[in-house]
Amino acid sequence: MKELRKVSIKIIGFLFFLISWTTYSEQIKILEKYSEVIPLKINVNIENNESEPEFMNYIYIKSVEAPVRKSYVANSKEIVRLPFNTKLQAFEKIEYAGNTWYKVAVKNKEGKKEIGYISERLVNFRTFNFEEMISRIEKLDSFLKNENGRGKRLMTTNTYVPNPSNSNMDRTKDKYGVSADQNTKATYKNETLFIPDRSILSVESIEGNNAYVNVLSIPERPLKINKNVLSGYPKIEPEIKKVIVIDLHNENQGVFEKRDGRWELISYTLNKTGIESTLGFETPKGYFLVPMAKFEMGYRDEFNKAAGIAKYAIRFSGGGYIHGTPVNYEEEANRDFFVKLKESTLGTIEGTRKCIRNTEDHIKFLFEWVTDGKINRKSNEQKIPENVAVIVF
Repeated sequence: MKELRKVSIKIIGFLFFLISWTTYSEQIKILEKYSEVIPLKINVNIENNESEPEFMNYIYIKSVEAPVRKSYVANSKEIVRLPFNTKLQAFEKIEYAGNTWYKVAVKNKEGKKEIGYISERLVNFRTFNFEEMISRIEKLDSFLKNENGRGKRLMTTNTYVPNPSNSNMDRTKDKYGVSADQNTKATYKNETLFIPDRSILSVESIEGNNAYVNVLSIPERPLKINKNVLSGYPKIEPEIKKVIVIDLHNENQGVFEKRDGRWELISYTLNKTGIESTLGFETPKGYFLVPMAKFEMGYRDEFNKAAGIAKYAIRFSGGGYIHGTPVNYEEEANRDFFVKLKESTLGTIEGTRKCIRNTEDHIKFLFEWVTDGKINRKSNEQKIPENVAVIVF
C-alpha cells in the first residue's frame, strides 16, 4: 500500500511538473533568430578584412549598466553586470510573460563563456541590412537609366558655402526634416522643400532663371529651383559603379562596386553619424555624388578655435564628410589611446556634426578606392576620377 502511494505521488509530481513546464513553454515565443551569414542574394567579394565588425547582429547596452541573467525570467540570477556601450552578439529575440529579451553570450565572473539573457529595455539592437542597401542601389540604377533614356541631363546641386566657425546656421526645416542650411530651396505647388547639397537629380526643363528638376530622394516632382545651383561637375555617367551606402538606424555601412554587370559587397563596417547640436546637424538622407576628397579635414570647437584633424575626408553633402577618427590637438600625445576609445563607440549612438565617422583603417581603404589610387601628393584636395555615389537612408 505504501509502495503504491509512493508511486502515485511520483506520478502526480511528474504530471504537475509536465503541466507546469508545458504552461511555462507555451509562454516562450522566439521572435527572431539571427544569423552571422551574409544573405546568399548578396554577391560578396570582400577587399578589406581589417575593419569587419566582430558581429553582424548585436546589442549594445544603452543604460549606465545592465545585468545579464541566467534566464529570461525577471529577477533570475545574474551572470554578470556590464557597463554602458558594451556590445554583445545577439542570437535570438525572445518574448516571455510580456517581456522581451535577447539571448547573448558573455563571460561569467570566472571568465568562462556562458549563454545569458538581457532585457530589451536596457539595450539597442543593431544589424547589417544588406538587402535594403542593394534595394537602394537598384533605385539609383533605375533612376539613372530611366532619366538618361528620357534624354534628361543628370546633374547635382551645389550650394555648399564653407562655414568653419559654425555661425548663423539656418535651422529652418521642411516637412521631411531637411534643414535650409547649405541646401537648395525648392518649391512644389505651394510647398517649400530643401534639397540637400550634392543631391542627384535630372533636369526636366529650364525656363528663364528657373529649373524644374526631379530629385531622386524627393517624391514631389518636378521641383522648381534657381538654375544657378545646378552643377555638372563631376559629370554624372548613366551608370555609376561605385556606391557607399549608409544605414543611419543601424549606424553602419556597406561599400559596393559593380563588376561584370553585378553589384559586389567589397567592404562593410560600423560607423557614427550626425546628431543635431549647436555645432552641426544630423546626417542628411538621400542620394549624393562625391565631388572631392581631402587628405586632412580640420575642425573647430564651440569657441571657434582650431580643435583637431580628421584624416581622409570624402565629401558627400554640404559640410558632411566620411572621414577617419577625429583627434584633438591635445590628444595627439596619447593618440592611440584616444583613437581606440572613440572607435569603440562606432555602431552604437550617433554623435557627429553631420559627418560619417569610420575607423582609421577603413577610411584609408575607402579613400584609396574613391580616388582610384590616383593621389596628388602636392595637394590636400583630391579629384574623384570616377563617379562615386553615397546613399544615406
